[in-house]
Formats: sequence, C-alpha cells, structure tokens
Amino acid sequence: MKLKALAAGLALSFPMLASAQGTSVTLYGTIDTAINYVNNISSIGVDPVTGRASIVNNSYTGFNTQTNSWPSMWGLRGSEKISDNLEAIFNLESGFNPNVGTSNQGGRLFGRAAWVGLKGDWGQVTIGRQYSMLFYSMMRSDIMGPNAHGLGGLDGYIPDRRHDNAVAYRGTFSGVTVGAHYAKGRDTNGCGVNFNQENACSSYSAMLGYDAANWGVNVAWDVLKGGDGTNWRGSGLTNTQDEDRRLAFNAWAKFDALSLGLVYINRKTDGRVGTSFGVSNGVARTYDLGDRSDLWSLGAAYALTPAVTIDGSVNYIRFKDAPESSKSMLYVARVKYALSKRTSVYASAAYVNNSGVANSTANSGSGGTAQDYVVAGGVNQTAVMAGLRHNF
Repeated sequence: MKLKALAAGLALSFPMLASAQGTSVTLYGTIDTAINYVNNISSIGVDPVTGRASIVNNSYTGFNTQTNSWPSMWGLRGSEKISDNLEAIFNLESGFNPNVGTSNQGGRLFGRAAWVGLKGDWGQVTIGRQYSMLFYSMMRSDIMGPNAHGLGGLDGYIPDRRHDNAVAYRGTFSGVTVGAHYAKGRDTNGCGVNFNQENACSSYSAMLGYDAANWGVNVAWDVLKGGDGTNWRGSGLTNTQDEDRRLAFNAWAKFDALSLGLVYINRKTDGRVGTSFGVSNGVARTYDLGDRSDLWSLGAAYALTPAVTIDGSVNYIRFKDAPESSKSMLYVARVKYALSKRTSVYASAAYVNNSGVANSTANSGSGGTAQDYVVAGGVNQTAVMAGLRHNF
C-alpha cells in the first residue's frame, strides 16, 4: 500500500530522493494472531522420595510468539530508476509479536530484512541481512509456508533462513532462475563477525530452477560454517572447519483451483542434527539424533470458492544415525476464509507421531525452533489454533 503521507514525509526529509524520477516507497505489513492449544509439552520430573526421574507432560492454551498462519511484520520497500536498465532497490522488514508489542528476531528493529541493492534485466545484487537461496527455492513448493504447523517443527532452520552481512545475486532468464549468496558473521545472536578468524560463522548458498506458468522445479545447496567455539544454537559446529549442509529438491504444479508442492531436503552436518531427552530406568537421558537426516513434504491447496481455501501437508523426517530407528510423521490441515481482500480467519490442526527418540513438534510458532513446545523422545503431540489475519 503506497501512502501519500509517507511519501510526503520522505519528500521533506530527502528532497533529492523525492525529486528523482521513478522513485517509489511502499509501506506494507501483516498482523496475524491466534489462540493455540498444544498438548504433551514434556519436561523431566523427579520423585523427591525415590529420586527416580519420569517424563511429565503438560498442555498449553495461549499465544505463539513468532508466527501463526503468517508472521506479523511490517516493512518498507522502494526503488529508484537510475537509467533504462538500472534501479536502486531496498527492503527493510521488521517482525513483531502482536500479543505484547515487542520486536522478534532477537529484538532487532529490522530483523526480517535490511538490504540495499541494484537491479536490471541482468538480475539483482543485494547487500545486507537477507534470505539464503534455500528460502527462495522453497517459496512455491512449501505449501504451508510459515504456518506454525509446518516444516519448522521438523527442522528449526527452515523458519529462519536469514543471514547477516550477506551479498546475494538472483536473476531470471526465460524462466530459468539462478542465485547465490555469501555471508560473513551470519547471525549476531551467537555467531557474529570474528575479525580474528576469516571464515568463522560464514555461510553460502546457491540455487538453480525453472518455472513455467503452471509448474516448476529447482535445486538448492545451503551451507552453514562453524564458529569460534560458540556452538551456535547447540549445533555442535564449534570451529570454522565444521559445516552444516542441506541439499534441497523442490517441485510445484498448479491445476486450476488445485496447487501441489513437493520438498525433499537431505542434511549432513559435522555437528549434530539435534538432541532429545527421555528417561530410562528412572534416570534422565540425553540422546544425540546423529549427523544426517532426510526430510520429505507433500502439500496441497484447493480453492473451494473464491473465499474458502483448504490446504494441508504430510511431512516426514528420518534421523539416519539416531538410535531406535528414529523418525517423525507430521500431518497438517488448515482452512481459510477471506472476509475481504485483506482480512481472513482460519483454523489449523497438526499431529506429529514420533518414533524412537525423535522429538519433532506439532507447533513451531514460538522461539523460532519450537523450544517452548518441546516433547521428549518418542512422545506424540497435537496442536490446534484459530486466528485472524489482516494485511495492509
């Protein structure tokens, strides 16, 4: 939505910008909040008499902090035409928790995006905090997207594929898209710039894809490098030689009112995919989920009417080196009703079945990695939510 008041304010503050030909600035955003219910939130309890441990499961009814059907955010995007084949572009995007009014992404003002770049028919080059190519490769194939009941419950990196201090290129030519990014000190929250170590906490990614009018396929390669002993987010990547690698294959298709999406991600890390916990013979245990996983997701969306859409997905992850044949199946269903072009109501439900010591969650809407809805290894979980979303 282009706001005249905003444009007038920019004109007063930046006269040269306002007088330039072909300049535009857009203010946009989403406010999305929902009531959530999640069961089987696990913790370790200890009998005060015997000293023996046991799993305690509780439920929660309340609000998410990061995302519901869509993350709440606001942003500014703009461009200035410099010549016939050159534009200056920028994007500033801020995530927030509408329930308490605080900023997300570690309290950053523009934690979702903060970049500037140049664009032409040769593509675009951007510099700043921005998404890796894994994000762009999954935009159409991940049907549920940032829904709290989605792939974030299986892989906590998927909702947070943003990188600080990044340089990126993307270009599309006759339907073929190529892209790459490189970042140094990719996350100030635990893996920032280290001037004494050249490659500490760096990352890089690349993608190649083809999109026609009604179908598309692409592949992406995403690599996170280790830090300087900081063990970023418990990943086990404690030195600059360590890498966390994801190879993704994606496909999508559209048939009138029906949309389909397929995602496959193979992960191999020099650290660990994750950990879980449990109790054995009255003693609390911690389990390593190994260094490899395979993730599959098949999603579909169908427009019953112009106002009503139903969608859902079946998702699977196998932790290859974890004990007891550990794997998770996540089932998601959602219905959306558009009250207007900008406002909709929705209901969503998810169920995750964990086997072995797998501990995937049904709701990944808080903390970015579902840490608030953690389950013990092998414990199943159900989550439901009903909410309201407004775009501006």
